[in-house]
Amino acid sequence: MAELVLRSLHLDGEASSMGLPTALGQVNSDRLNLPTWVTSFILWPIFLLLSVCTLTLRGLRRSKAEVIDEDQPGFVATRTPIFYDILQQIVRALLLSVAIVGCVKDGSSTISDACAIGYTLVLDAFRILVARSRDSRSAVIHHVNIIVFIFGLLAFIQLSPTVLFIGPQTQASLWLQLKLAVSILSLFVAFITPREWTPPRLSFELAHREQAAPSPEQTCSYFSYFVSYGWLTDIILKGSKRRLVIADMLPLPEYDEPLIWRARILEARKRFKSTLKTLAYTLRHNIGMMVFFAALTAVVEFIAPLGLYRLLSYIQDPSAATVRPWLWVALLFLGPTLRSIAYQQYIFSSTRLIVRTRLCLIQEIYAKAARIFDSEDVGQGDKKPEDADDAPELLDGAGKKKSKRSSKSESITNLMAYDVDAIWGSRDFILVCTACPIEVTIGVGFLYFLFGPCSLIALAVMLLSFPIATVLSRTMSGFQREVMKKTDRRVSLISEYLSSIRTIKYLGWEDIMAKNVNTERREEQKLTWRRNLTAVAVSVLGDTVPLFALFSMFAVDTLVLGHPLTSSTAFTALSIIETLRLQFVWIANVTRFVSQARIAFGRIDKFMLGEQEIVRHPEGPPAFHNATFRRAQQEDSFRMQLDGSFVVGGLNVIAGASGSGKSSLLLSLLGETVLEDGSATCPRDVAYSSQVPWLINDTVRANILLHEEFDEKRYDRVVDACGLRPDLDKFERKDLTNVGVNGANLSGGQRQRVCLARAVYSRSELLLLDDVFSALDSVTQKHVWEKCFHEDVLQGRTVILVTQMQAAKDGADLTMELSHGRIVSTTQRGGPRQNLNSPMGIRQTPPIFKRPVETITALDINLNTSHAERLEANVDQEIAGQGRNSRLLFWHYMLYFGGTGYAMLAMVLCLLSQLAFFAIPLWLSVWVGASSSENAKTVGFYVAIYGAWLLSFSAIFATSQVYLQWGARKAAHTLHEKLVTAAMWVSVHWYDKNPPGRLINRFSSDTYSLDTVLIDYLRIAIDNIFRFVLRLTAIGSIMPTFALPAAFICTIGLVCAEMYTRAQLSVKALTSASQSPIFSFFGESLSGKAVIRSCSGTQEAFADDLARRLRVYARAGETQYNLNRWICVRADGCAAVIALFTGVIAVSMGSNAPAGRLGFSLTSAIGLGQTILNMVRNMNELEAELNCFYRVREYASLPLETETSPAEGQEAPPSLPEPWPSQGRVEFRDVTVKYALDGPDILQDLSLTINPGERVAIVGRTGSGKSTLALSLLGFTNVTKGTVLVDGVDISTIPLRVLRRRLTIIPQEPVLFGSDVRFNLDPSQTASDEHLSEAIDACSAVESLGAPRVHEDAPSQEQGINSSAAALSLDTPVAPRGSNFSAGQRQVLSLARATVRRSQVVVLDEATASLDHASDAAVQRVLRSAFRGRTVVAIVHRLATVMDYDRVVVLDGGRVREAGPPAALYRRRAAFYAMVRQSVAHGRGGEWTPERLEALGPADADVCISE
Repeated sequence: MAELVLRSLHLDGEASSMGLPTALGQVNSDRLNLPTWVTSFILWPIFLLLSVCTLTLRGLRRSKAEVIDEDQPGFVATRTPIFYDILQQIVRALLLSVAIVGCVKDGSSTISDACAIGYTLVLDAFRILVARSRDSRSAVIHHVNIIVFIFGLLAFIQLSPTVLFIGPQTQASLWLQLKLAVSILSLFVAFITPREWTPPRLSFELAHREQAAPSPEQTCSYFSYFVSYGWLTDIILKGSKRRLVIADMLPLPEYDEPLIWRARILEARKRFKSTLKTLAYTLRHNIGMMVFFAALTAVVEFIAPLGLYRLLSYIQDPSAATVRPWLWVALLFLGPTLRSIAYQQYIFSSTRLIVRTRLCLIQEIYAKAARIFDSEDVGQGDKKPEDADDAPELLDGAGKKKSKRSSKSESITNLMAYDVDAIWGSRDFILVCTACPIEVTIGVGFLYFLFGPCSLIALAVMLLSFPIATVLSRTMSGFQREVMKKTDRRVSLISEYLSSIRTIKYLGWEDIMAKNVNTERREEQKLTWRRNLTAVAVSVLGDTVPLFALFSMFAVDTLVLGHPLTSSTAFTALSIIETLRLQFVWIANVTRFVSQARIAFGRIDKFMLGEQEIVRHPEGPPAFHNATFRRAQQEDSFRMQLDGSFVVGGLNVIAGASGSGKSSLLLSLLGETVLEDGSATCPRDVAYSSQVPWLINDTVRANILLHEEFDEKRYDRVVDACGLRPDLDKFERKDLTNVGVNGANLSGGQRQRVCLARAVYSRSELLLLDDVFSALDSVTQKHVWEKCFHEDVLQGRTVILVTQMQAAKDGADLTMELSHGRIVSTTQRGGPRQNLNSPMGIRQTPPIFKRPVETITALDINLNTSHAERLEANVDQEIAGQGRNSRLLFWHYMLYFGGTGYAMLAMVLCLLSQLAFFAIPLWLSVWVGASSSENAKTVGFYVAIYGAWLLSFSAIFATSQVYLQWGARKAAHTLHEKLVTAAMWVSVHWYDKNPPGRLINRFSSDTYSLDTVLIDYLRIAIDNIFRFVLRLTAIGSIMPTFALPAAFICTIGLVCAEMYTRAQLSVKALTSASQSPIFSFFGESLSGKAVIRSCSGTQEAFADDLARRLRVYARAGETQYNLNRWICVRADGCAAVIALFTGVIAVSMGSNAPAGRLGFSLTSAIGLGQTILNMVRNMNELEAELNCFYRVREYASLPLETETSPAEGQEAPPSLPEPWPSQGRVEFRDVTVKYALDGPDILQDLSLTINPGERVAIVGRTGSGKSTLALSLLGFTNVTKGTVLVDGVDISTIPLRVLRRRLTIIPQEPVLFGSDVRFNLDPSQTASDEHLSEAIDACSAVESLGAPRVHEDAPSQEQGINSSAAALSLDTPVAPRGSNFSAGQRQVLSLARATVRRSQVVVLDEATASLDHASDAAVQRVLRSAFRGRTVVAIVHRLATVMDYDRVVVLDGGRVREAGPPAALYRRRAAFYAMVRQSVAHGRGGEWTPERLEALGPADADVCISE
């Protein structure tokens, strides 16, 4: 058949193109029929013998031992429904009957035919009744279907002479026709039969699956899998009726399990250093499928143009035809159908590649990030970062330049957010490399066949455009590289600010930080605009070059060679050029994505190969042997010289001044610092509690367990020992209460005790506890000290405790004093102890967080479900309030271009562009029709008009693209500024319920969509809508009878599109929302790397947690992409049917209509199919992508704190006097306070007056409301009753920006921002450098401030390894979050910041909790001198410091229990007296001297005072 078609094409085409008679001659159709003896005695015996031998050998190779039970625990195999087995047998029995009757009646079949079909019946019976394994059953059914296919093919060959060719033919046998029909029916039934599924053998990776059922794609029929995608219909129906949730998403096939792909990518990384090679090797099978289907798509692409050419040739001259025209009409249907099947399978494979690429790279990046040093690169060493010179200088509040900053954790998040997306975005490079060469070759060959050597001119024009495209591509690649740098900096900046949003709000710096982010954004958008303009140039070039190539070929062929332009050649050439144009468009688009992917691969390679990984010390007792450590990788970072060992099984206390290196010692023991010289040993399994509490956004119980198995008895003992029971009893959900982001729902003391409980609950033999008592009040501290450290909870375990608590020093087996990174003294009170078996138990072997595969049962699998359900619930919650987007949402987006006029102009430009494009084939039909007209103009006239339309289209198209890009830039700029404003000014309580990952998702992925993706979808959708209307109008005007079937088919298509849209919007929202937990998890777990890495097995458990989150994303992502295939094949089907109806109508009209008009309508019909497909797909992709706009706009419209108005009945105060407050009088009048309006009362009917200049200490147990009272002064709580007055002004009537600028708070957790000291003291630049220097000098009395951890002088014998003489200047760099300073140093800098503000009212929220006693005393001196005459409200835990205060207020349960001067309260012997006695008895840091107690009042005889 193929030979006949090619021969017909060649002879008829040659005759048509050269103007010669088309006498093909008599076709010898008999040569298509095979002799009967060949089929009977050669073909069938060979086929059947091969089948028997193959199945026999396969059966012999499978031993009985290999046959295993197909039902695994928790999994049930699925078999083919018996209905389909019976139906297949019935159809094959009918086929056997037809073969026998045909053999008897008219010889249309042979005995061999009947034997072959009988053999299939026997084989299928064997499959149903005997075969035990799925592989055997699958092999048998494949053999059966191959035999039936050959049977039907032979029947078609016998029938082909009768049905294909024009001329006298004999009547075809009825039984032969039935033979072919029943063969097709048999194959169709086999094609629609569901497949079997056998669960895979359980492995480590599959043990953590949350669902036991297979995915529908694994059990659906081949027809559903390859053609119709009917296995998605159920979710389409659900989504058309209601909003979908994660539970509705299709189960994830086991071959897409994240843990499996993690193992594969890590294994591939061992073979290759390059990320490109690693990823290509890992996904090689997926890529192979893409290459195959891309090549198949390219080949079948030209079936429809072939049918168009032969059909137009038939209409021009029916007498010369030898083949019936219905064959060419059928090709108009089969061509788009086959292309749809092949292309949609390519897209199916490529979208599966998207998910797998993300699964691989995200997990590999996380695995690498979990192994590298957790320190920020800040310093002025000799080695600069690669892009340091390109970094923009951020501006402070006065417009001056600030120091550069870098943040490793945010950069890692950007790799996951941007670079991974850029890599999978370039996947169509495979299509371009595979399909484009094939299509260009076939297309140029087709054109050469039509136009001869003139086609080489078109080829030359296209080839000449490649150098221009190459230059533009390189330019775009350069812009993309710079854009990614700017994007990194912007996202890093906003991530840093969001993680410290409370501090920003405390200080009233929202507008300053917003200005910094917007400054970075403007720099980024400048480069984005240049990149997008370059992309427009590439797009215009790809769109117009093939059209100019066609124009040049037509001009030479008609003007120079004088050949007439016929409808068959002209419109076939136009169809081919349109195909080539789409390839050039593909190349243009892929060029942009490839340039982005090249940058992304380079950045990931740099990260994977350039980052230094931590090296664990040899396993052994904790000890240092003449070891020198460097805190960070920079040569000028803080150094330590350590030599000493610890008491095994005892309590070891590390003491020293703030900034002496206590925390660095613990990190050095863990291997978290750089070992320069010497050696150290440490057990592999360590429980580490960091100085800054690190919590995951989960329940209290989950934070304590941290992947350890739950032992209720042990758990209760730990909770009681850590003093958490009273706190948990106050929570409605007890220990199942969510702690919030960074523990935001807990107080500072509660966070510390949860972290302590985590370390105590673990079975690690070594505990490293960093300052776990600093945020605890004396009562809680005493309880924890006695229950945790005096009882047998920690018996037999080695504890290294960093603390300033004197009781711990006195009771320690070993006390080690540090100063400037060196051990200056060691006091040992006990020798090495044996590792006793304590009641709490010690883990002597690495923990096993997952049980062996052999012990996994269905119950074990169900135990994981709760974790999966929580993840799914979080994703569902994020989209719970979203309804379906309005159909006019795109118009709302376009209004951001500048208003209604700008949006209308954009629509007009798009319409003009499509009218100009539509005019090109319309004028071509006029030109072709004029060749037979007597009133025809000269050829030059038609060529000139054709060229004019082409130039008009190019100009309008370029203008519309540039205008739309300009509008998109303006919209993105406006939305980003509003989003930054919302992020800075939304209530701080909003962050308690919404993880920062959601906002970061808006600032990263959604903003990227606004910058790049959304406008392209909008333009393509608008273009396709206009193109659809114009083409439908053109076909209907030429073929009026086309209107009815077109309306019916389009109605079906629109109904399917509506159903798809409703479902896809839910799925798209779920896919976007499912990425937020991944963002949050990245930032959350990377900030606690030291804690995670310390405990053996925890790092792997967190990697599994990431896999769980990726599993949720993969389910939503694969469903989203696969739904696109469902609608695309149906749109393709509608388009193919429209092309079929158009061909039938054209044949029926015959020569009654002009060939030019018929050619124009047929070309429009073929193009209409592609237009419908693109319109449906792009409209729905646009609606789905508009979710990014909706999400950004939703968050940009959050209610701001500045929008809150005075309470009803209150009037806004007149303009506040300067300065205000001038006196500092603070009054609480019957105040009741809540954090959330529906939450419990934290302060209840509290009345308190603080006089001007008075220094008041607020004391009380953890959770008594001390911090709430302080925050109420700054407007961070909801005052439901009473008023808070400052200098007689109700603060609820004062704008929050003014209130927080006029008052000053030194928070409990000091935060510094990545820049320099000057910026952190005064970002608004309202103070002079002299004033800032005075503030630093005033705080220089605090010893910890004299030794910053950056830019240290060289070691000296006199001063030790880190000289305290290193001066702290205004230009000293500060790492993000101040990570290059100790906690004490950060707190002292916060104190200096407060002195700069010169507020009349200063609030200290446990501001000295992280300082040693000497530094604390120095701070108190600074407070007395720097804040003399000002009102100071201090939250105090160290009761000894209350001696310096005028008054003490004791809070209990949100009420004032007592208040008065400290001596008077002590003599009253009430609450304050009891607190002091507990503190004295506990010996907290040796604070209580006889002199201090005498100042308070007479000491009781039973109070022990230590000299």
